[in-house]
Amino acid sequence: MTTPIRFGGLASGIDTDTIIKQLMQAERAPVDKLEQKKQTTEWKRDAYREINRSLMTLRNSAVDLMFSRNFYAKTSSSSDESKISVTAGPSSGNSAVRIDSVTQLASSATTILDAVDRNGQKLTSTTKLSDMNGFVAGQKRVIQETAGTELTIPKDLDFSTVVLKDAAGNVLDSTDFAYDAATGKVTATNTTNYPGGIIPKDVSASFASGTGFEIQYKSSTTGTYQKIELGADATVQDLMSKLNSKETGLSAFFESSTGKISLSTKETGATSTIQFDTNFKSAFSMGTVVPTGQNAKFEVNGIEVERASNTTTIDNMTLTLKSTFASGPVTLSAATDTQKIFDNIKGFVDKYNETIDLMNKKTREERFRSFAPLTQAQRDELSEDEIKKWEEKAMSGMLRGDTILRGTMDTLRSKWSGATSTTNDLDMSRLFQIGLSTGSDFTNGGKIELNEEKLKAAIEKDPEQVYKLFTDENTGLLPQIRDTAKNSRETITRIAGADGAGAPTYSMGREMTQMDTRIKRLNDLLIDKENAYYRRFAAMETAMNQANSQAASLQQFLGGGM
Repeated sequence: MTTPIRFGGLASGIDTDTIIKQLMQAERAPVDKLEQKKQTTEWKRDAYREINRSLMTLRNSAVDLMFSRNFYAKTSSSSDESKISVTAGPSSGNSAVRIDSVTQLASSATTILDAVDRNGQKLTSTTKLSDMNGFVAGQKRVIQETAGTELTIPKDLDFSTVVLKDAAGNVLDSTDFAYDAATGKVTATNTTNYPGGIIPKDVSASFASGTGFEIQYKSSTTGTYQKIELGADATVQDLMSKLNSKETGLSAFFESSTGKISLSTKETGATSTIQFDTNFKSAFSMGTVVPTGQNAKFEVNGIEVERASNTTTIDNMTLTLKSTFASGPVTLSAATDTQKIFDNIKGFVDKYNETIDLMNKKTREERFRSFAPLTQAQRDELSEDEIKKWEEKAMSGMLRGDTILRGTMDTLRSKWSGATSTTNDLDMSRLFQIGLSTGSDFTNGGKIELNEEKLKAAIEKDPEQVYKLFTDENTGLLPQIRDTAKNSRETITRIAGADGAGAPTYSMGREMTQMDTRIKRLNDLLIDKENAYYRRFAAMETAMNQANSQAASLQQFLGGGM
């Protein structure tokens, strides 16, 4: 709203603006008090929200600590890292394992493909598949995965154009077979060559389809034959990209200086294999031998062991075989990582104490009632430094003696003393027995005192019991701290809202909305009051103007008659 420009006192000589300003100061007192009350409410809301953020951090810290890895941390060591490395998991015992020898490392199935194009030239990355022997564009095939009485190919084919081959790539006599165009089923009719009508494993049927290339492969990852489809202009580089895709389970490398391709499975072990259809094998001269990998072979505490991978688990320890050796045993050991477990617990205790410190400070902070929030008029008269110092006093003690915070501190304190776990060792059934207690100083609000020596001794003695004391869902500490923090947060959120929450969603927000409505209504009344004052003084000025005018006229009249 634009403030009108007024010129007062022109006739009377009275400082109208100053008089009205002083009158309005008195009239504005109820508005100032209401705005101060709103500011106090906002400060109290913000103080509550600060507590809520700290409780959220405490709750999250309790949840994070509940994972077993935090209480079963292990250290591990190998007497010869160049031969075998080891990592101990949470379930590893405090034990040692002796690897007497490693006679063989696990390896993947690997083969080297050496081929030339139709002109006898070595391959390059840009060599087209259509320029290689064995690849036929516009041809697809179906491979018999396991021996059986039927081989299923597409329906309604001209069977005279279908080429049947055995696993070695030899063309089979099509008259030994019958084809049902309605179902696509191929069956063996020559029971002399195919006893019992059984079509052997890896027999393939090729037929015309499309214009591009189709390659079928099988690895230990896929388990069954899968298709790679390439365009009519596909090159060796295109083939490499397809072979290296995630789905194949293969790694392919093309060496441009020799024109050779190295193929290997990503998996290791005796079951890892590389198999291709007859066209691919013909193009790359793979022969009939199926490349296979090998298992790792080693001796553990005198027992011969085989594994498909060089990384394996023995006695809950993960070990990685790096080289073979015949003698000079390698000792692998695991032990409780006392320091790490202690640090995990101490981190939670520190976070808990920070939360208690904050609540203790807020509930005991002095309240300076003579330092009310500053009005705008008061701010205008003070420097920034003076405003800052004033508001530090005015904001102090917003939650002094707050019953919600005191109740939360009392509940949290009781959880530490009440946490317990069933155990045969009565010296480790409560937290104070392992070095964690609230102490005897009640003025600290229930902060936890940590005895490092006792806690480390308990961890070394029985980390599982320490874990139970903290995590038992019914009597353990952490679930109770988690639930207490959650419940207190919910109570505070109903009153002060979450960060960024809309005013209608919490009680203090609704209260401040009502204050805003009252402040607006009072400000409207103040504007009307101020305008009324100005109208009165304007009327006085008008009357004085008229009186002055009459006096001047009378004086002129009297003067003119002499």
